[in-house]
Amino acid sequence: MEFSSHRGGFPGFVHKKPSNRLVNSLGRLEGKDFLSIFRFKTWWSTMWVGKSGSDLQKETQWVLMDVPEVRAYALIVPSMPIIEGSFRAALSPGDNGHVMFWAESGSTQVRASCFDAIAYVHVCDNPYQLMREALSTLRVHLNTFRLLEEKTVPNLVGKFGWCTWDAFYLAVDPVSVWHGVKDFYDARLRPWFFIIDDGWQSINLDGQNPNEDAKNLVLGGEQMTAQLRRLREVEKFQKYVGGSLLDPNSPHFDTNKPRMIISKAIEIEKAEKELGRVIQEKSTDLSELQSRIERLKRELNEIIGGDQEKDAQVRGEACEDDLGLMAFTRGLRTKFKGSDDIYVWHALCGAWGRVRPGSTHLDSKVVPCKVSPGLDGTMHHLAVVKIVEGRIGLVHPTQADDFYESFHSYLASAGITGVKVDVINTLKYVSEEYGGRVELAKAYYKALTDSLIKNFKGSGVISSMQQCNDFFFLGPADFNGTSR
Repeated sequence: MEFSSHRGGFPGFVHKKPSNRLVNSLGRLEGKDFLSIFRFKTWWSTMWVGKSGSDLQKETQWVLMDVPEVRAYALIVPSMPIIEGSFRAALSPGDNGHVMFWAESGSTQVRASCFDAIAYVHVCDNPYQLMREALSTLRVHLNTFRLLEEKTVPNLVGKFGWCTWDAFYLAVDPVSVWHGVKDFYDARLRPWFFIIDDGWQSINLDGQNPNEDAKNLVLGGEQMTAQLRRLREVEKFQKYVGGSLLDPNSPHFDTNKPRMIISKAIEIEKAEKELGRVIQEKSTDLSELQSRIERLKRELNEIIGGDQEKDAQVRGEACEDDLGLMAFTRGLRTKFKGSDDIYVWHALCGAWGRVRPGSTHLDSKVVPCKVSPGLDGTMHHLAVVKIVEGRIGLVHPTQADDFYESFHSYLASAGITGVKVDVINTLKYVSEEYGGRVELAKAYYKALTDSLIKNFKGSGVISSMQQCNDFFFLGPADFNGTSR
């Protein structure tokens, strides 16, 4: 492992008054070409260029700067993977070319005034070697993360696979998954793995019967205030009878049906947006538009429905051991030889919004969401709006290990070999009462890591919407998994 400690250093700063959020200038940057990565959404990052510290974007993760005077390049790493105590940092633009540190804990109860190593600066004459050299140096000095070559590569790397999301969205069900995989095999394109994305979980919405699953959700956005009702599959998967799709008289699959469902759901979405606009304009005549929305919803229900009564009768005739997700994965592997891995989607906190309080054995509490000033400067997006609107039903961090173990052990017993963990950006919104964003992330990261090692060989995970730096480089340095 290469490292060059003589080429780098850890800047810090001191303030007179302790605070949960401190801002300090690193110095002025003027007339120097830079390339940077910043979080344009709370979960995604992109590139930005400029010549001045004032050209930076909020929530900048690192800056690569050309320093022609010394024929070298400098890398400023404010947050990835630097976490000092319970604080994390990012760079932001300042006036008159200043590069500003923003260090924050995420809780008014967690304060500090002095930082010895809140960032790292590294210099190298080769820009292509700079990042690797800097991270190798940090690896040695901090020992809080591992480099890619030290980690176990998951089975699916370098293999062709398929995810159900763009084909079916939330309307995914056993028949659609089965025929989606079958289409690949019929075309002699074998997917080595596939992901059953959002839509398979047992969720419901506020105001609905807490003992029933939400029905007929289709488009992304509808589920963003939903809560996990059970650590199990939704009824449409739970009712699957083992072998039913292997039978010559298996249920018919209309290839046009997914398109019809999605098209009708888009009509409803547009009509509801129009209704929202009309309400904002304080129009008094809403009846015609409301009637149209109700008609469209009935039409959607008719397209989706039709077999529910039959499913219930079939379920009554089947043995409990031959129903649900386990029976479905068994059938997939029987029919489609060579598909090594079957993953399912889930959000870091269970569902998009929460684990419903009182619905499981877990201590889940609905916590209001608060977006930090830095993150509030990122792109306005429906996902953030909906999460803030619906709040988070957070399982207490002392039970995070129980949460993931209960969830993942069931999935593993049902034949699932890995998970796609999504919506990782939510913890920072609800960290006020839990020691701040870094400490809350540590608790969840450790619990997730332990469960992955036990249930999915330590590497059965795909991180989605994951570029939130609290979560990037946490955890024990001796873990060789791929969740970081």
